[in-house]
Amino acid sequence: MENTDVSIEKLAQQCFHAVFKTDTDKPGFHHFYFGKNNTPLEFRTIMTTLKKELSLLSETHFSKKLSYHWLVRFDQQVNTPFHVDNAGDQSFLLLGYEPSEVESELHIADYHAFAKANDHEHIVNFTPVFKEDESLLAPFTTKLKSFNKEAYHIVIMNNSNATLPAATLGVYHKAVIVKQDFSKSRVVNSMVLNMTSEDRSFKDRQMEEKYLNTTTIST
Repeated sequence: MENTDVSIEKLAQQCFHAVFKTDTDKPGFHHFYFGKNNTPLEFRTIMTTLKKELSLLSETHFSKKLSYHWLVRFDQQVNTPFHVDNAGDQSFLLLGYEPSEVESELHIADYHAFAKANDHEHIVNFTPVFKEDESLLAPFTTKLKSFNKEAYHIVIMNNSNATLPAATLGVYHKAVIVKQDFSKSRVVNSMVLNMTSEDRSFKDRQMEEKYLNTTTIST
């Protein structure tokens, strides 16, 4: 289902409780499909607007705002292990996928559900990169592979680490490139947001302006 006819405010409301989860009954992520009728700049604007709406909801429910940890566009065809990105204890990751013929998958694993099923041992010994046998995470993993190659997609997930007490519960993610093709691009917009009580509005505006006006694609 496309999300092109729904306001960004409504989209934020749709995904907020699933992503900003406080128990293992919620998935910790949400996938938005935006169809084909966008430009890269329009798509980046959607992402920054979504950040602002999520920040308002975060203020309402947790009395903290969301501030940019980073904003970057990169061309990636590299497999990754299950991990959380380096950011604040409470953080959230928005991955914005531009149209690409390179087939890929995104795997998301609920490490809190895994820990709960194993007497919470994993939380005690938590590391940002999962170093055990990944098959252990299989019962707690969702694989997203139905990306339309001609369309834009956003996956937003809880990137928080296991520091306790936790306001919200994070998940691992990993990228799988089904078949590399370096003659083609796979552009991903990565936005990491920290939940914070600090007022970083001026810095956020600077980072946002640079991101929206950039022509740089990192590798």
